[in-house]
Amino acid sequence: MGRTVVVLGGGISGLAASYHLSRAPCPPKVVLVEGSERLGGWIRSVRGPNGAIFELGPRGIRPAGALGARTLLLVMLGGSWLQTLEASGCVLSQELFQQRAQEAAATQLGLKELPSHCLVHLHKNSIPQYTLGHWQKLEAARQFLAAHRLPLTLAGASYEGVAVNDCIESGRQAAVSVLGTEHNS
Repeated sequence: MGRTVVVLGGGISGLAASYHLSRAPCPPKVVLVEGSERLGGWIRSVRGPNGAIFELGPRGIRPAGALGARTLLLVMLGGSWLQTLEASGCVLSQELFQQRAQEAAATQLGLKELPSHCLVHLHKNSIPQYTLGHWQKLEAARQFLAAHRLPLTLAGASYEGVAVNDCIESGRQAAVSVLGTEHNS
């Protein structure tokens, strides 16, 4: 009987790991376990009030073709700018964030035309970044897994890289680690 690999989490890294495991020359049985009602993790599509489709996630993903050519500009605002606004007692409204995002797009990208649709969300403390000491903790976790010969591999935005391409590569590397060999898929 062949071996079974359980992938915990159906985010982009878990999906990438499952894909690469299933494409191996002698693929194991892959069981994908996801705790929510949908796959994709943080990546998801939402429909705005005017019917426009917005792609949300660690980074924006655009659909292919003509729709993608006119879809999505993701603007992330925060840091000291937001802290200064809060400290001054400014009301943090969707209108304010939309105005500041449009100003940033005009200044930094030269986009002067107003967008046809906007979707504004305030997510405090959510700009993807790792805390001080993250890499040391990650290395200690890897050493613990190796020392105790635990059959676990870490993958995903919580470990090495928060962008979509980082998450996909993290899933691929996890599959290679589990399989014990590099393969083309």
